[in-house]
Amino acid sequence: PTLGIWLAGLRKRDDQLRPWLANSRQRPKTYWLPGFFNPAGFLTAVQQEVTRARADDRWALDSVALDVQVSEFDRIEQVKAPPAEGVYIYGLSLDGAHWDSKHATLKESEPKALFCAMPLLFVTAISSKAPKQSGGAMKGQPTNSASSLFYDCPVYRYKLRTDRYYIFSVPLATIQQPARHWTLRGVAMLCFTT
Repeated sequence: PTLGIWLAGLRKRDDQLRPWLANSRQRPKTYWLPGFFNPAGFLTAVQQEVTRARADDRWALDSVALDVQVSEFDRIEQVKAPPAEGVYIYGLSLDGAHWDSKHATLKESEPKALFCAMPLLFVTAISSKAPKQSGGAMKGQPTNSASSLFYDCPVYRYKLRTDRYYIFSVPLATIQQPARHWTLRGVAMLCFTT
């Protein structure tokens, strides 16, 4: 990236981390996922936090998976308070498709639009021993892909799609096309589009 892009990212990181540091007792309402040096580590911390909160239910970190859902919030200003359990993340762009917020589904890209900003995602953890509702899992963990109604969309840090930059997967509803269609299109979410 260019120096200007790097500086803009640095300012955004500062905007996210400085208030969090000043009010360490209060959790932020939302988190800018691209702003973390290690986003997968942040998501693991979310799993740990939920597991600790569910200690009475005897949840073990080894038997917990991420549960990710596209929220109804398009902008961070719409979030009034942090969720009781889990986090809201933002800053991801969809490459190869368009997210239809009205119908909560994937659809073909808009003409001449390379990327589509995604709504905020709600991320929490669920016990793998409990029945899964929506899917979403860290790399190497099973997801709820029994039907083609959900496309297991990979999230990468950069446009270069390798295991090195893979973070996690998000189940996205697909009504118009089967999940295989989006796989062949190479649809993915990206933290950085440059």
